[in-house]
Amino acid sequence: YGQTPVQEPKPSKGVPIMFVDSMRVSQADLQKYKPDDIATVTVYKDNMKFKHLDSNAIGAIYIETKQFSRTRFLNYFKSKSSDFKNLLASQQSDNSFQYILNGKVLDKDYEGKLTAIDDKNFKSITIIRKDKLVKKYGDTVKTFGIMIVSDVSENSSDGKKKL
Repeated sequence: YGQTPVQEPKPSKGVPIMFVDSMRVSQADLQKYKPDDIATVTVYKDNMKFKHLDSNAIGAIYIETKQFSRTRFLNYFKSKSSDFKNLLASQQSDNSFQYILNGKVLDKDYEGKLTAIDDKNFKSITIIRKDKLVKKYGDTVKTFGIMIVSDVSENSSDGKKKL
């Protein structure tokens, strides 16, 4: 995912180790992110998993930004559907896509929901054209419907938790 190396943070002194988009960051670095930039927040309470990184840590906080999450779910869907891969390549972005998860239209802040989809819970992905999209889901400005069936709950991570 091509990330810029950062200076190694100082020992945590009894606070969680923090990661943003798979890169370790300091508490000060977190101030750079707005709540609307965040797709998911995962808290790990088991400090033993991270003792090799920082013996003072009391767990970890893993944050994914919407941009990072979008890259992940787009790559995942491309690996699951050649139709999706070809459509994305032809459109050069997913701006014309209306994502629909388990029959529910995803309007905004959906990156965390789609990133939560993996081989354990993925069922299918189907592309529908605008005429079917409008007929089934109502008026839309999007050109394609991306219908995803998964065991992921619609109430999964929405990235609204602020640290």
